[in-house]
Amino acid sequence: MSFPNFLKENGWVEETPNVKYSKGDWMVVFDTSSWMEVGTSKTPRVFDVPAPESNRAQWTLNLIVHLCQTDDRINGR
Repeated sequence: MSFPNFLKENGWVEETPNVKYSKGDWMVVFDTSSWMEVGTSKTPRVFDVPAPESNRAQWTLNLIVHLCQTDDRINGR
């Protein structure tokens, strides 16, 4: 399964086909390489994360959630 499909299965909404996904105020944007920009509404680019191989999908999603939750805490959300 592709990582974009994995995101959708885990409650993320596809805003731009195969490019931008959101979950509440959190965002994942696939750039033109094999990296994703992870951000929140307060910090549009928290961190860049590599697009995972299929066996690392859950680990990568956990990292994305951790980064977004940490940014939310820093910004008082």
